[in-house]
Amino acid sequence: MTEFGRRFFNTGLLATATAGPAVALGACEERSATASAVYGLLDVSKSYFREVDKALRTLRVTMGFMRAHDSFAVAEIGACSFTDDAVLLSFTAPDRPTERQRLVAAYGQKLADYGGRAKPAGHTDIRGALLQAAQHLAARQAATRTIVLFSDLEEDLPANCRRDPALPATLRGMEVIATNVTRLPEDNREPARYARRLEGWRQLVEAAGARWKVAPDAAEVTSLFRDS
Repeated sequence: MTEFGRRFFNTGLLATATAGPAVALGACEERSATASAVYGLLDVSKSYFREVDKALRTLRVTMGFMRAHDSFAVAEIGACSFTDDAVLLSFTAPDRPTERQRLVAAYGQKLADYGGRAKPAGHTDIRGALLQAAQHLAARQAATRTIVLFSDLEEDLPANCRRDPALPATLRGMEVIATNVTRLPEDNREPARYARRLEGWRQLVEAAGARWKVAPDAAEVTSLFRDS
């Protein structure tokens, strides 16, 4: 090989070696610029348990609108919810549509199977569940990070479960959507109690730097992701 040929060959190797990481980084940034990360929280307390099937149907439909590189996770809200044991599923959608469809169908069936064996919890640790969701979403490469909260928003901590009064700053920049927030018997006797509960959670979420939204009907949640 001539001297010119060696220089040309070595220059080509250098260009290829330096371009590889740059191309990979660019692709990663492009994916995160459009990807969304969704975390569904499902209240399985006795007071909300009758709504579990409806919530699971909503989550399965919502999964169907996932695009490549979107991430999706679902966890229970029970007693002391800040635990990996509460996570029902977590995955990132692949590039290929056929693979994505198979994966969504498999996880949809997993949620359906869970619905058949789910049991009501004696307590409701909403703040622990939000902390778990926020930490999970913060680790995802995504343009938008959303927590969908299926609950009556009545927190009832067991004696051995302690939580900070405020929600974590990890929630900053995320959106929390409370949907199908059902009324309790106490709310029927004192309607203002329901409004105070919603307002209290709104203040907690916004104080942590997140956006708060109430979707009265769970069907609104699927519409939000379908039209996004």
